[in-house]
Amino acid sequence: MRPLQIDFEDGFSGDTVVIRADGRELWREDDVTTNLSASVATIARLEVPAETQVEVSVPTRRLTAIEQVETPYLEVEIVDGELVLRPSHELPRHL
Repeated sequence: MRPLQIDFEDGFSGDTVVIRADGRELWREDDVTTNLSASVATIARLEVPAETQVEVSVPTRRLTAIEQVETPYLEVEIVDGELVLRPSHELPRHL
């Protein structure tokens, strides 16, 4: 297992967010809303298997995205109705 920090950034408004790895639900939060002054909605800190696909879903908008994540950080945002996942080696900077 290894640590993974997932930063939910722009585009969230009262949404439910679910994170799964290897088909297992690891994290869920309701009413996720972006704080526009900081461009961050919430942050999930998890332990995930070393080489796994991470699935992020926003059931309130019927959005799902899957990413093979081998970095310690994952940035997530909703852009033009699409769920965008960006793996990163660096700690995301928020305003």
